[in-house]
Amino acid sequence: MAAVDSQPTGQIEAHGAPPRRPASAIPSITALRISPPGIGATLVDISTNGLLAESGVAPRIGQAVEVTFEGTFLPATVEGQVVRSAIAAMAPGGIRYHVAVAFTTSIVLDPPPEPSDQVSAAPTMATDPRPDDIFNRW
Repeated sequence: MAAVDSQPTGQIEAHGAPPRRPASAIPSITALRISPPGIGATLVDISTNGLLAESGVAPRIGQAVEVTFEGTFLPATVEGQVVRSAIAAMAPGGIRYHVAVAFTTSIVLDPPPEPSDQVSAAPTMATDPRPDDIFNRW
């Protein structure tokens, strides 16, 4: 039975915790497998100390597991322990679970890409009305 997730997804990490990166920031991970029980899963986010995955099966909390990364990510496998499991969604196709795994040994993540120097398409302050440009006609 899955426990209730007391930490909502996307919550800011505790002070000093390694930053999490969303799956979209790690395109070298195309999928993952959590064994046992040998279930396929989708990466939600990852840090140097663990990951959050979505799966159709909820492994038992406290269970020792091996995570195998599909794609070109290295390391290809890492050992860990299931530390949290919660229902993520209920759909006609079945229940989806968020499964948090704490790694036994920290991994190294490539540094995040530098922000680009491209100019944003958002309006600039110069195009926005300033208070002295606004007048009350009444």
